[in-house]
Amino acid sequence: MKRHVASKTLLYPMPAVLIAAGYEGEIGLCAVAWIGMVSGTPATIAMGLRNVRHTLPLIEASGEFTVNVPRAGMEASLDFCGIEAGGGAGKWAAAGLTPAPAASVSAPLVAECPMALECRVTAMHDVGDYRVVFGEVVEIQADEDVLTADGNVDVELLDPITYVPGTREYRALGRKLADAYSVGKPLKERAK
Repeated sequence: MKRHVASKTLLYPMPAVLIAAGYEGEIGLCAVAWIGMVSGTPATIAMGLRNVRHTLPLIEASGEFTVNVPRAGMEASLDFCGIEAGGGAGKWAAAGLTPAPAASVSAPLVAECPMALECRVTAMHDVGDYRVVFGEVVEIQADEDVLTADGNVDVELLDPITYVPGTREYRALGRKLADAYSVGKPLKERAK
């Protein structure tokens, strides 16, 4: 039997990423867990940022941002970027992180993150105390050590951090259960 759960922000797992933006020499960095892919054509990300985040005005002014995927072991830096207000080079240094140039956008990458998605803003919508930012993915960069021989990202090598709302924990991904677009085929055949 199911029962009522008080929190309304539970969805498991949530990616835990670092969002970077820059405008006119100022750079910002913040941690975000309310983010996900919302379209494949074109590849589009949506994320919810509180209106008080220092990085948000930089995204609004530049129209660009990067989504940097930290790996297990970077929890302290990630958490610091979520609990520390403000921005600038001092925040990057205190987190032990380094801004690096992106290939297709003006926003910096986080050099220590093994994967980054470069995005251009396509829309913004206010929802309560948040601004939902939609960004088209225009470039993806990944370190060689997380790529397979055929050039795809190996999620086990990437070892991304996830966030668990409610209990406020960072977790690594678990074991593989099945191959998507395959495990359901017998049910599809049976449904015919």
